[in-house]
Amino acid sequence: MKWQSIRLWLAVLALLALSVSGFWGVDQEWSYATSLGEKFSTFVQIAYAVLGLLAAAALLRCSGTERPLLYLWAFTLLLTGATAPVIWGRGGWMQGLSATAVTAFCAGLVIWLAPLPPAGPVLARWRWALGALFAVAALGALTVAVRAVAPVAPVVLGAARLEQFCEGMRGDITERELADLVGQQGYAARPGDDAKGHYLRIEEFDPQLRYRCEARFKPGGTLSSMNFTANHKD
Repeated sequence: MKWQSIRLWLAVLALLALSVSGFWGVDQEWSYATSLGEKFSTFVQIAYAVLGLLAAAALLRCSGTERPLLYLWAFTLLLTGATAPVIWGRGGWMQGLSATAVTAFCAGLVIWLAPLPPAGPVLARWRWALGALFAVAALGALTVAVRAVAPVAPVVLGAARLEQFCEGMRGDITERELADLVGQQGYAARPGDDAKGHYLRIEEFDPQLRYRCEARFKPGGTLSSMNFTANHKD
């Protein structure tokens, strides 16, 4: 399969997927839309979903209307991204700007993938400006993604590190030796007793990172079991 065909099908599939997401739940939004802003946001959402289907069909048929349909689709997609978080999500301008960057990146990627006929002289003169706008949108989308992942990443990585530490513990280690090793790794070791008997709880110092190991020992003093728990609640 040629790269031209791969680009075509990637663009068509992206348009269809975004159109399906646009139609999803729009009937309920329209029934709940009371203000002018809510009706406008719902209307442009319907518009980009319909235009996405039309643009996909035009790409498959090579009808010559691909470029204007894609540009109209991109415009309504950007309007949806800019208005929906503010009007429906009751968010601030930063939420609207972030969503606009993400939708602009998606629109630019689809337009770049789509095998379009050559642009006219007017549009050709503006291609660098459009490329710069796409680069800014890509940077904004990357920033949104990093901000979404950044708070979660330390927790996930820290939990994996503690789980690996617990699972790799040798069976002949004593409670005292384990407590010393835990301190060397930067964790906290807290002994205690419950209905099951004596235990040594190994926890992260950061109270926001809610994961731990619980070690129990045989009567002879060596390790009996080590259980890892994530998102624990005391």
